[in-house]
Amino acid sequence: MSQSTRRIRLGAIIALTVGALTISTVAAPATAKSKDTVVVAIAGDINNFDPHTNQLIIYAYAVKFLVFSSLVKYDVGMNIQPDLASYKVNSDATVFTFKINPKAVFQDGTPVTAAAVIQSLKRAAGTKKSIFTSRFKDVKSYAASAKDTVVITLNGPDAAFLASLTEISIVAPSNFGKVGTQPVGSGAYKFVSWEANKQIKLVRFDKYFGTPGGSKNIIVKPMPDEQVAVNALYSGDVDIIAGATAATIKQLDASRAKVIRPKTSNSMSFVEFNSAGKLSDVRVRQALAYALDKASIKAITYGGGGSSTWSPLPESSWAYSEQTQYRYDLAKAKALLTEAGVSNLTFDLEIPAGYAEAESLARVWQQSLAQIGVTMNPNVTEISVWIEKYINRKYAVTWNVFDVPADPNGFFDIIMGAHFTDDYKNQTAIDLVAKAKSLGDRTARAKIYAQLQKIMVDELPVMMIQSVPVASLTGKNVVGYQINPLGWALFSQAKISK
Repeated sequence: MSQSTRRIRLGAIIALTVGALTISTVAAPATAKSKDTVVVAIAGDINNFDPHTNQLIIYAYAVKFLVFSSLVKYDVGMNIQPDLASYKVNSDATVFTFKINPKAVFQDGTPVTAAAVIQSLKRAAGTKKSIFTSRFKDVKSYAASAKDTVVITLNGPDAAFLASLTEISIVAPSNFGKVGTQPVGSGAYKFVSWEANKQIKLVRFDKYFGTPGGSKNIIVKPMPDEQVAVNALYSGDVDIIAGATAATIKQLDASRAKVIRPKTSNSMSFVEFNSAGKLSDVRVRQALAYALDKASIKAITYGGGGSSTWSPLPESSWAYSEQTQYRYDLAKAKALLTEAGVSNLTFDLEIPAGYAEAESLARVWQQSLAQIGVTMNPNVTEISVWIEKYINRKYAVTWNVFDVPADPNGFFDIIMGAHFTDDYKNQTAIDLVAKAKSLGDRTARAKIYAQLQKIMVDELPVMMIQSVPVASLTGKNVVGYQINPLGWALFSQAKISK
């Protein structure tokens, strides 16, 4: 699988062919609307449950972080905390030592040992379809210094390595062959069953080593039509809508539902250009940027929420550097196209179904582009179709959304990594990314990331639009639910108040 897979952050990926419509591993939980069950609406279906090959947002928060544990994790404030293990890092960030929680056990009853963790890490690093291979390319060795202790030694310093482990799930070794359809981890909830385009059932894992899940059962339902989801929330058929647009929030009946927001948002909306195709001339990409009316997009698409930006890093990042390269200027855009010798440019903007904000901003951009003689066709397709085009580079321009982690390397690794090897082979940028990771001093790293942000804005392999106002909707009787700045819905402690 192409490294471009690593940039996919939307919907549900078809990375595995599943014959049966229903996969069941244990008896179904209690009826959906008992007080022991929380029902969650998400934007699309999920049919690949392998955490080493599926890195999509809705999979991450609806299944991955509930069924699986990692060595370390982010808390709601984006601070790295122990998960499966406490940790120590040596002074130059080359040796990482993890001591596993003695209470940790996999959901198949086998203990979480150092040997099992190392097997899972090696799978994430080397599985043919793994999306995390690059995270481990500088690992020199894995060692079980004791039954409960894992030591990872790197070839050189990597200040971002610990943060990168927050997304690496530990899979039970006995489950490697079936994890795509019957996942087994050591998380707070155990996978029960999946019914295609209908629901996913999870049940609380009573032997979980951490704080027990807030509700006995979690049922996840794909509902790409947000109004249908809202009506289900009002009726009590749904308890939580994981992601809500500004338009829906504006019309929400506050007597029947409530809005949950994080303090800040690290979720970034942007488009990705295939710089090796018809948009290979940077002047053409710059012309498209001058024709992007961000003020109107912010007002119309996001209801005035979020912040317009050209930087790929959120304003809350310690490495953020303000970039103001392109003002809305249709005359400048048209002049650049003329300079590049381009006329009657036509392209499709690929959009996955279920993301109304993407369709809205496309309409705003489309109207401006028409005024400079560019025809942009929004092409909304089912998520599986969108993903096939994305993975195989069958697009000129695609919309995407990415949750930038606390360490800025995440953007340049996950989003830009594939561009660097596919269509945008900028060796200067590649070298700067490697250098930033090798430094322990945050001030020095921030200076390098400032250079990288300028390169991204000058050359536009991707074009940032704005930070996305992140919010969820819940019923009035839901307690214990949170959402973090990445837009990850945190369901583990959610429950229905008695």
